[in-house]
Amino acid sequence: MDTVSTLLGVFAGCAPVLTGPTFRNLAVLVRGAILAAGSRTVTACLVAAWPWVGKHWSAYENVGRRARLPMLLLARWLFRLILLLVPKKAVIELATDDTLARRFGLHVVGIGMHRDAVASSHGRHAVSPGHKWVTLAVVVTLPFCPRPFALPLLSVLYCTRKQAKRNRARRLYRAHRTPPELALLMVRIVVRWAPQRRFRLLGDGGYATHELAEALGPASPRETLRRVCLVSRFPMKGATYAPPPPYAGRGRRPIKGAKLPTPQEVAADPATAWTRMRVRWYGGTRKKVLACSRTGLWYRGGCPATPVRWVVVRVPGSQRGDEAFFTTDVAMSPKAIIESFVRRWGIETTFQEARAYLGMETLRNRTPNAVRRSVPMLLALYSVLVVWFARHVRHPEAWVRRTPWYRKRHVTFSDMLAAAREDILRELISSRPGAEAPRQKINGLPAGHDRARHSAIRQPA
Repeated sequence: MDTVSTLLGVFAGCAPVLTGPTFRNLAVLVRGAILAAGSRTVTACLVAAWPWVGKHWSAYENVGRRARLPMLLLARWLFRLILLLVPKKAVIELATDDTLARRFGLHVVGIGMHRDAVASSHGRHAVSPGHKWVTLAVVVTLPFCPRPFALPLLSVLYCTRKQAKRNRARRLYRAHRTPPELALLMVRIVVRWAPQRRFRLLGDGGYATHELAEALGPASPRETLRRVCLVSRFPMKGATYAPPPPYAGRGRRPIKGAKLPTPQEVAADPATAWTRMRVRWYGGTRKKVLACSRTGLWYRGGCPATPVRWVVVRVPGSQRGDEAFFTTDVAMSPKAIIESFVRRWGIETTFQEARAYLGMETLRNRTPNAVRRSVPMLLALYSVLVVWFARHVRHPEAWVRRTPWYRKRHVTFSDMLAAAREDILRELISSRPGAEAPRQKINGLPAGHDRARHSAIRQPA
């Protein structure tokens, strides 16, 4: 069949780094992953994309298990594709977080017992078996949506230090790395792809470590990482110190000076001068907050002292307590620190939408290569869909699907997925203009399909 889909035209950009058979088999699986409505197993994708299936099902299963897939080259191609949505002189914001894909099985590689954030609460710590993925995403802002999107770029499987006794699969990695160490490894890879750009890593409290703060900042021991700064949550009782006094000439040189008040002490002090400001808040809204900021050296034994700026945020009239955030770029303003940390929430939305609409927890592979590749490629498909929708759909507002009980004002990922499905189905219908297509081949069209939507997608020249 001739390819007339604009989405497959975007995906064809990665063809130079793949062999011909691998690219054609992967293109069939991509169609199936978009058209499928439930599980995203290989067989489910083949059922959804059956008009394009021309080989035995094992040929498509071997794409994730045996085919040569240069994952870093594919990620670099995806990074260049995402940069089309980022202004040339803007700071590239990278969001990192980990998510749990629940899996069961004695022979599945990499399974461990991890904290289940969905089932846990402030007073309850729940664990579940599965794969814990550490993801690095690029945060972008689209003109037709007020909230930022976090587009996954790289994902690495985290394995526990000790393998479960019941798991009979061999260990995936020899050396153990923590999630912050895996995030730093991915950042070191990405910064080399854009040597002239500045980066900002956004992470939650789990990535507020002294090692990560030391590695990312103007005083980083690695020259390539001096263009990167860290923005994360700061503990309310976190200790900072004044600059060290001059060297007296005897003994070891001082690393830090006197201890400074903690964010909790500063917030409780009646003499603290609070600054009232209006910042971009969660959900694309704006919020009036009170903020106070200080600078100091963040130090822990065995690590060098790192200059940081922290800011305490208080929302008037809210039941939420005071929160503190920090950055290794002391030149950042308090407002920029708050808004940068708020933009990190986009990666949480990405994980939720990947589970709900792309079936991230429905995969059933268990071999090492298939496990390492399946979830990263499914998350990369999320990024490709968003980039395609932002660049190839002329009227995004025409795809906002509304119901009498739920009125949406802006485009969401479910609308983008509906547009992608129609684009692929048009490829099937346009491939045989002289023959009548069977009804089962067009059963995936979204509700309310009309000519206005049909013409809203730009056709390839």
